[in-house]
Amino acid sequence: MKKIVILSLIISIFFSLTSCEGNLEPTVYNRLSTSNFPKTEEDCRVIVTGVYAQFHFDNAWYRYSCDPQSRLVLGEIGTDELYMPWSWCQVPNQNFDFNPGYDLFSNFYQKMVPSVTKATYALTVLESSQLADTTLKQRYIAEIKCCRAMWMYDLEGFYGPPPVVLDPQAVLNPTKLYFPPRLSESEYLTFLENDLLSSMDVLPIKYSSNSDYGRFTKGAAASILMKLYMRHKEFSKAEGISRKIMTYGYKLESDYSKIWDISNEMNAELIFVLPAPEENNTSSNIYRAHVLPSDWVSLSGAKVVAYDGYRIPWNVYDKFDKDDSRLSTLIKDYYVKSGNVVKLVDGRKTGRLKKGAIPLKYGEDPSSDGLFCGNDIVLIRYADILLLRAEALNELNGPNQESVDLINQIRDRAFKNDPAKRVSLTQFISKESLRDYILQERQFELLFEGERREDLIRQGKYIQFAKERGVTGAEDYKVRYPMPSSVIIEGQGNIKQNDGY
Repeated sequence: MKKIVILSLIISIFFSLTSCEGNLEPTVYNRLSTSNFPKTEEDCRVIVTGVYAQFHFDNAWYRYSCDPQSRLVLGEIGTDELYMPWSWCQVPNQNFDFNPGYDLFSNFYQKMVPSVTKATYALTVLESSQLADTTLKQRYIAEIKCCRAMWMYDLEGFYGPPPVVLDPQAVLNPTKLYFPPRLSESEYLTFLENDLLSSMDVLPIKYSSNSDYGRFTKGAAASILMKLYMRHKEFSKAEGISRKIMTYGYKLESDYSKIWDISNEMNAELIFVLPAPEENNTSSNIYRAHVLPSDWVSLSGAKVVAYDGYRIPWNVYDKFDKDDSRLSTLIKDYYVKSGNVVKLVDGRKTGRLKKGAIPLKYGEDPSSDGLFCGNDIVLIRYADILLLRAEALNELNGPNQESVDLINQIRDRAFKNDPAKRVSLTQFISKESLRDYILQERQFELLFEGERREDLIRQGKYIQFAKERGVTGAEDYKVRYPMPSSVIIEGQGNIKQNDGY
């Protein structure tokens, strides 16, 4: 299986700037410096792999995995489609108790803001390097820009534009006290737009070697940019960039349940993934353990680790058409052992699944120990882009045939090409009616993939839906999480907390 081997990058890019990154004393490594590193192609490769390593950190419970402090779960908190059995994270999720001193909301920030700094440093030293292969040099620069852009996109979605280090001079002088400014939303968008557009100019549509699978491509860069345009309601730009993505060779996988299978990796629907090895590794996929119930039995004899974790509430499960094949990844019935007999039980009727169905999109890894699995972690896929394009076209033109056709591409897969399950343009009498339909279709298609919170906020429904559920703590300013209290304290008055906190 193809894998990018993620190496620890123990060089100067691990300087920690003073100010708001949780460490007031810089760590200085004196064996390598900008005067002697990087010089060779291998030096530059190590820098780039070190930047990619920031997706993982030092264990499988990293910020792009699936623990409660991950990008996935932060993208679900406060929505209708998440229940967690651990009170330390379920209570804030359920009650909108977003405390700026709470690890649940601060750990993603505390990990990924320094990662942006490290990417800025890596860009600075790469741009000044004398690498003979200028084409490779430009590709490496584009890859790092994309890593940084993705982290900045996610940080903005959770906290608004954060104070991140983007100044090359500041990053080269880590001993100097520096408080990066908080850019305005328009400034933040422009910065990321320029980085992503320049990256698209040099990145390949596809790499020639499977060993490069998991690196940023033209399509991955464009997809981040499209999602950014949608967030900022730049619908014309989103429509234009999605048209480009549709020329890059992506297509929907024929069987929805197989998108995440270890035997079907590198399928044509996947736009950006984090490759995962099959053994205990910082890059391993620990998703299954976080969702399986404690009495789960594998019919194949595969090892099982079960934390009895995330559930999709039954009221969301009940929204699905019973013929929708996407229900195959939302488990109600499963096998348990009673004495020496293995039997299938209805988890809902028996009360074994009190809080909801099991969101089980990642299939078994036969070689796994039950915890650390080798299924590549899917972060962006083509179905997401098609539905966003349908939304952008509706925002520009109102109900239109292309938006309907895009929705039907998704529904044809879900209902095995049953024409009775398709939608027609005549069903939508207004922009609002089609907008609401797309929002619901996105929930069916992207359930528990970390997109629901973003979708609801973009449509102005995040606080509204919470209030309709009776959440008294759902106040308008909570469309953003608070920045960590430590950041505000270390900022010495130079960094302003998000409004309301």
